[in-house]
Amino acid sequence: MFLSSLNDLNKKISLEIALVKHNDITDVNKVKEIKNDMYQKASLVFLHNLKILIMIESTQKKLAKKIGISEDLLSKYKSGAAFPSIETLLYISEIYNIKLNDFLTKPLSINDFSSDNNDPDNSIFEDKYYAYFLVTNIGKKGVIHEGTLSFDENRVNFKILKNTNILKSFDGLYHKTGRIISIELKSNEDGNAYINMIKPSLNKKKYVGGIALLMLPSDANSKPCCQKIIISKYKINRSDYNSDLLDFLKFHNKNYEADSMKLSVSDDEIIYNFLQSNFSS
Repeated sequence: MFLSSLNDLNKKISLEIALVKHNDITDVNKVKEIKNDMYQKASLVFLHNLKILIMIESTQKKLAKKIGISEDLLSKYKSGAAFPSIETLLYISEIYNIKLNDFLTKPLSINDFSSDNNDPDNSIFEDKYYAYFLVTNIGKKGVIHEGTLSFDENRVNFKILKNTNILKSFDGLYHKTGRIISIELKSNEDGNAYINMIKPSLNKKKYVGGIALLMLPSDANSKPCCQKIIISKYKINRSDYNSDLLDFLKFHNKNYEADSMKLSVSDDEIIYNFLQSNFSS
């Protein structure tokens, strides 16, 4: 519906502008009609791109605060009841490094707004994090593994530990794609592992922690396995916080069957809030 309406407006405006250029039209009413069509197009594109900005900032409240307007005014923008002032549009284009003409004439994606998308110099990660996930062997149900994730620019090392001993070690790279960070890991002895996580908010200087999905083969690399993994800049005492960790790491679904299991921004924020409330000094 959106693309169809936009294509129709683009065709109409292109024809109207071509007529003006070649026929020197001075009819005031005709010019007003063309300008109105251009405004409709800008409004349509703005609504699309505004939704992308809300996705980037995770909530309307955060976006409103970042661009210096009230939540009520942002809601009016989103419903089409109001259109931003030129100074607001200029401010948005500056802080998101987007040309104003592109922002008002082109449907953009999250990648278009993420200028730091694959720049290791703008790394959001600390050097080291702790990782917690469930042991998948049937005989050890409810046992929680501890591991470490170490970052060096876009290189990553993932170790699975037993006390101070290293059970498995993987090396790889991380990539940012839109709102997802993917970590691809390999080991000559233990095969491949993958971690997919929600990209932290652009407002956070450094990643504190959150929830992610871990793809790590189970039962001596004989069975594919996907599970949750908690990533934390703070070391967590597994005995003291066992019930919390187990609750976070289990998949909760009211339905017996599900088409897919997804992690949301709210899932990630629950872990962030848990870490901040219990371990941040």
